[in-house]
Amino acid sequence: MPPPSLMEDVQDVFHFHDTVGDGKIAANQLPAALRAMMLNPTEALLEELTKKRTSGSRISIEEFIPIYKKVEAECGRNTTVKEFQTLLSHFDREGNGQIQLVELKNMLQNGGEKMSNQEVDNLLFGVEVIDGKININHFLNVHLQMGLQEAEK
Repeated sequence: MPPPSLMEDVQDVFHFHDTVGDGKIAANQLPAALRAMMLNPTEALLEELTKKRTSGSRISIEEFIPIYKKVEAECGRNTTVKEFQTLLSHFDREGNGQIQLVELKNMLQNGGEKMSNQEVDNLLFGVEVIDGKININHFLNVHLQMGLQEAEK
């Protein structure tokens, strides 16, 4: 049995995503539900998890808990703002809180789960670029505000 706080969080996520009122979520809402639980599953893992499902188009809490634990074990939680600041500061050659836009794009398109040109452009939308550089904190703040707005929807 999962700890009470985990069960409360899962129940909150299910209540939010349950559009039918049957205590289940649609299988296509699995990625959003996992991310709402502060997990960061890869697209490959999500594909693997959905392929293995054989029990229909809705997921119960009982079915979700082992999926949650598998994703948590394999991918862990979302990265914190401080961790992003630390990561991006490694590219701040002058120590002034700015990084070259070209370096950031290269990192996003070639590291980890590679992003397409369109995904990078979407990510950088609204970020101020001065002399080919972006301010790390401004970049993170833009995305924090966007993330909060998405979470409120």
